[in-house]
Amino acid sequence: MSGAIIGILLAISSGLLSLVGLISIFISMNSQHNVQRSREILWSIFTLPYRKNLFLEKGTIGREVFRKFILYEQIIGEKNLFLHRIINFAKIAIVFCGLIWTTIVYYLFRQSSSAIEQGILILCITLADLFVFYFTAKILGLLTSTSKVGRLPTVNELLDADILGANTITLASVSSQLRVINSEIFIGFPVPFNNLRVNISIQENAFSSKMPNGKDFSFNLENRIKDFKKLSDEDFKLLDDDYCYYTICNLKALENSTQQNSIFATVELISKQGYVSTEFFFEGLNNVNNTNFIIYPFAFDERFINRKSELDPFSRYIKRDREFNFTNETEWFNVGKSFFEFFDKE
Repeated sequence: MSGAIIGILLAISSGLLSLVGLISIFISMNSQHNVQRSREILWSIFTLPYRKNLFLEKGTIGREVFRKFILYEQIIGEKNLFLHRIINFAKIAIVFCGLIWTTIVYYLFRQSSSAIEQGILILCITLADLFVFYFTAKILGLLTSTSKVGRLPTVNELLDADILGANTITLASVSSQLRVINSEIFIGFPVPFNNLRVNISIQENAFSSKMPNGKDFSFNLENRIKDFKKLSDEDFKLLDDDYCYYTICNLKALENSTQQNSIFATVELISKQGYVSTEFFFEGLNNVNNTNFIIYPFAFDERFINRKSELDPFSRYIKRDREFNFTNETEWFNVGKSFFEFFDKE
């Protein structure tokens, strides 16, 4: 192999790498648009529970949650056949360049009689081939995934109420609705949230002294955790709308609570993200049989434990007081116990 042939091979590999660079710019610009749009949708999802006049339009928040989750799923999971072809071409070009380098180094290795030169050649081609393999298998492979490029959560991660860093449990709470059918009470969600634990309490009126989310809730949590029912995304039912419904209560066992022809219910949701209680009210109930109506929420209260911010006094207190040796700042609860302990005991 003459020096002219080696020069031609190097020129070919340089041209291919330049082409790959241009392709990478195109891929980055294409992916950046999807990443930015996904982030905007994600921010809007996180801020949905805190909108002004949230519960004035009944059922609107549920439809909004469903619409945004569907849109986010479509953008995150977008399959662009043309983009995949370009990425595959870039992979082939880089692998071809690696073969050219290996061929040239092999020829120079055969021509060299110095052990030092041979060692340098082997080291250089090994590093070059490792870089080619990593770039081809790792970096170019990630460019096909919008969530990995933008470090965005997948749809399944957003639906999981046990993954810290999101407000999934609050989204589930404010977008929920109660469905009463022939004395059975169902709780419905616009999308199938995961790892939610629910408990419902029905009082005679909104001023009942037996409200579960009162002052003593924190201190009774350890005793009350067994009352929460874990909802499985495989057990939901479809009624006459597109909500995911779960059976949580029977009004026949609570006839004393419906003597005033009204229902005031407090639904508690709990997960590793924290605790949220939602209040529902319905007036005009004549009997617990032959009924079919929907009750929408009118208020909610959240107690998060997944805050990680310098502005949060809770996080500052834990960081300041070093006698609390927790592995995670979010494991601290108001009563001074690890919140995760309640779930680990199951």
